[in-house]
Amino acid sequence: MSVSFQSIFKSRVLLHIAGWSILFAAPLLLSPPREFNAILNDSANLQSLLMRNVLLMFLFYFNLLYLTPVVLKKNGVAVFILLLMAGVVAVSLVNWQLHHWLAEPLGPDPRRFPLGPRGMPAGPPPMMMTGPLFTSFLITTMIASISTSIVLWNDWVKVQSEERERAFQKVASELAVLKLQISPHFLFNTLNNIRWLVRSRSDNAEEAVVKLSGMLRYILYQTEQDTILLGKEIENLKDYIALQKMRLTGQENLSVSFVGDSGNHSIVPLLFIPLVENVFKYGDFSGSFRNYIQLIIDQDQLLFITENLVLHGQPDEERRGVGIGLANIRKRLELHYPDRHRLEHTERDGIFKVELQLFLR
Repeated sequence: MSVSFQSIFKSRVLLHIAGWSILFAAPLLLSPPREFNAILNDSANLQSLLMRNVLLMFLFYFNLLYLTPVVLKKNGVAVFILLLMAGVVAVSLVNWQLHHWLAEPLGPDPRRFPLGPRGMPAGPPPMMMTGPLFTSFLITTMIASISTSIVLWNDWVKVQSEERERAFQKVASELAVLKLQISPHFLFNTLNNIRWLVRSRSDNAEEAVVKLSGMLRYILYQTEQDTILLGKEIENLKDYIALQKMRLTGQENLSVSFVGDSGNHSIVPLLFIPLVENVFKYGDFSGSFRNYIQLIIDQDQLLFITENLVLHGQPDEERRGVGIGLANIRKRLELHYPDRHRLEHTERDGIFKVELQLFLR
């Protein structure tokens, strides 16, 4: 048994003990001093109180462990309500009878109900809505409602936890796919460029191989963690951009800048790669427009901006890839940075712009 499970189990047991202790003590503590002393000195009253509370406990745990988790799920709401109400009425009646037999004097009390000329009570009978039976029914209904609420609340928490776990598993699988996709066509083009550099005996060939090797090592090993140091992510991003620029003929039409100190901040790995890949995949570098990639760090805030001229003549299927990539990023942001991010994109006059703002911890 794990320590965490033990602590949870102990806390629940203590909570139940505290709840029942309050319920047992409430009738005594809320009674006037004279009645409080009378109850303590009267074994019949104490016996009645104990037996009634034991019945309430039986109904509580019977509903908690069987009616709500089993009957409600297997037999439906109607059967569950019917059985629960039957249990509430039965316990209420038995508790009322116990109170009547043990805690109240046998026969009518002449001081409270003086007899009339024919032996009948002279005063009106007590109102049922304010008598012991109604009080018993009210308390029993409250106990049953609490046990049902506990089961439904625990089920809701469990469902929410399972949904979050499924979402994280999905993101983990997407990240694994991303590692394999970063990216086949990019690796193919990069290797072709490296081959061309080697054949032309360019001084950049060795540097390109080193960068590619380092990036692949980073993708395969460093990203196994949920988060990674922002500085390492930026270095990997710089290598990625450098390798992508190798196949550009108009490198002067791309501006890249990194501003600010990453410090000890951590970040979800490979978060910016799809945005940068979109710039190179769908951007037009043949004209005079200056595409740019910019990352700014200001204390606990990070701003990542990409802007590129849209390459005309691309198939609609390829353009839809931009939306899919942004949707995947948005899912990861909602899971890892809830209420701590802003992702916006616009396309105006043939210029596609993305802004991602993160509030780092």
